[in-house]
Amino acid sequence: MTFRITRLLDGQTTVVKIDGRLEVEGLPELVVACGDPASAPILDLAGVRQADAAAVELLRRLAAAGARLAGCPPYLALRLGVPAAPDGHDA
Repeated sequence: MTFRITRLLDGQTTVVKIDGRLEVEGLPELVVACGDPASAPILDLAGVRQADAAAVELLRRLAAAGARLAGCPPYLALRLGVPAAPDGHDA
């Protein structure tokens, strides 16, 4: 397994923590973990070490649908066109 997804409930908010290399093979699992992006889950990306083009596109679509991106590492922020986390761990 190249990545790990941990789904947590923080009150009414779903936090989906992603660690490792996010690649096309694992994207269906990420979609299921996120649930309805309109419910504004938080995607904690601080642990993402690599993301392929399909993963970047999925993250863009999830954000456009309402998911919030947090902890975005600089390399991934550049690819997504979003601000990087100030310390690489928190958006």
